[in-house]
This record gives sequence, structure tokens and C-alpha cells, in this order.
Amino acid sequence: MTYLFGISVYLQDMTEDYLKIASENGAKYVFTSLHIPEEDLSQATSKIKELLGYCEKFGMHLVPDVSPITFEKLEIDSGDFSALKQLGVKALRLDYGFDDLNTVKELQQDFEIMLNASVVSEDYINKCQAHGVAIEEIIGVHNFYPKTDTGLSLDSVIQTNRVFAKYNIPVITFVPGDKLKRFPLYEGLPTVEKHRSIHPYVAAVELIQTADTTGIMIGDSMVYDETMEWIHDYLHNNVLTLPVVLHPDYTYLFKEELRGRKDVSEQVVRLMTPRKQGISPENNGSRHKGDIIMQNDLAGRYAGELQFCKQDLSFSPQGNKIGFLHPELLGLLPYVTGNVNIKLVPLKGA
Repeated sequence: MTYLFGISVYLQDMTEDYLKIASENGAKYVFTSLHIPEEDLSQATSKIKELLGYCEKFGMHLVPDVSPITFEKLEIDSGDFSALKQLGVKALRLDYGFDDLNTVKELQQDFEIMLNASVVSEDYINKCQAHGVAIEEIIGVHNFYPKTDTGLSLDSVIQTNRVFAKYNIPVITFVPGDKLKRFPLYEGLPTVEKHRSIHPYVAAVELIQTADTTGIMIGDSMVYDETMEWIHDYLHNNVLTLPVVLHPDYTYLFKEELRGRKDVSEQVVRLMTPRKQGISPENNGSRHKGDIIMQNDLAGRYAGELQFCKQDLSFSPQGNKIGFLHPELLGLLPYVTGNVNIKLVPLKGA
């Protein structure tokens, strides 16, 4: 499957370098909004032109949230989509005020159309079909929620995304940033409320694995370069990156191609590493969630097997603790399976 990836850029936080890095990591879409009352939009038109120039340079599509206020802020006559096209806009996310499906159909002639997946119903999709809207060319894009406690439940997003999947419509879901939260609240911009306080990489993986999401958009102003790289590798190369601390004797694992077993154990993640004898018992105290364990000679024929603890476990003399996973990324452990390639990378600053 081909997954979609995008970032969000707001005019007061816009930098060319961030757009360049995003494009190098497979980001195709750049979402922006002119609906932020606290933002100074006195130079919105010139800023949008600058942003469009960067998007053209890096082969990305700017996706503005379009509503009546959009035209006002850009000093364009209300409903003058030809002016948006002349500016260089190639994609539109129709926020509200677009119940006229004939208009949606006409807009498809000039723009890639994205619908608000958080409010679009199956009935609306059926009406689109009846009016000749090419739903196979539409993309659903969820809302994000700036205020704590206002985001959607994961279950509701799963139900919505299943409707889009039924019609083979891709759907993009927002995850928060980890480098720069967006003003004025700085509380994160996720679609799912539970993702507000977790690492955006964990949120992205969970959405892909559990919610029929076919695209990830960063909602906040910025994520760290490494976060973008990890998401890119997961979406485009089926690689799950795990930043870890390893004992010096085991740093060779950073160069190994690893994979989990297809039969998923309840308490540990078992990786497909060669079993071998000659591993003396050492550092084999209590095991904690996220610990990396190498089975030693006391495990008999299991010696050499590499495991991640999914939960706190009791003392075992058969396992040597050789490292641990980044604490903020423990939420990835359920998704370390035989269906993805595993890459261990050094935890920065360790």
C-alpha cells in the first residue's frame, strides 16, 4: 500500500529548511490554515505566495483549509477559485460551506479535493457519487483539535475510516508535533485525544496499524528531523525504527536486519536472531517494560534469542539485560511483529 504523508506550516512559523527536510522524507502535502484569530495575517497574500514558491521548489502540494474566511484573508472575492488557482494552489480541503455538490464536482477539474473526514458521513459520500463527483479522486482529511480534551476517540476515528475504506477513499489523520507546538495554546494538534501526550511516531504507527489510516499529517508547526525520518521509513519502507541504548558488547545489533516472529507472544517481543551457545549469565535481575533481553546458556536451545519486554516481568536467570528502548516509545512494542522490518538505532544523548 502507498501511504500519504504531509506536514503543517503556519505563516508565522514558516521556514524553508523545514519544508526541504519534509520533502526529502516523502512529504507530499503541506497543510495550512488562515482560520487562526491570533495569527497576524496582514501580509497573508505575500506569505502564501512565498509558501507556494517553496512548495513548487520541493515538489509539494499546499493544502489550504478553504472557507469564506480564506478568500477574505487573501483579499480575493468570495468564491473566486480561479484566483486561488492563479496563485498556484493545487489542492483544497473543503472545511465548511460546501454542501453544493455540483461545486465540488466542478472544483475537481482544477484541484485535488480533500473532504473533512471528521464530519463527512457515508450518506454524503453516496450523494457525491449521485452528483457525479469522482470519489476515487477524493482524499479524506480529519480535523485536528488544539484544545486539550476536545480530540476524538480512537474508536470513533476507526469507525469513520472504515467508511472511507469501504469506498477506497484514502484518509489522512493528524498527529501532534514534538519540536514546536502551534500557537496560541501550544497543546498539540492531534486528531485523537489520547495522542496529544504521546510521541508523534507512536501515534502514527498506531493509526496505521489499528485505524485504517492511509496517511499521516503532522498537525503542529514542527517535528524533529529524526521523527520525520522514522515516520518516512515506516510509511514508505515498512521499517520500524527503535531508538535504544545497548551494552557495548551488543552494538553490532545496530547493523543487523531484524524481524519479529509472526506468532506474537503476550509478554515479550521475540526477534528472529540466530540462537547460539556461549552466552554466560550476567546482568539478569528484574526485567522491566522496554528492557532488551538476550537469552543466555541457561535457556538451553533458546540461547541467543533477543527479546523486548512488553511489561514488567519477574527475575529470570536465563535472560541477560543488554539494553532498553527509549521510554517515550514504549507504545511501539505491540507493533514489533513479523510484518515489519526492525531497525535499532542509538538513542541520542545516551
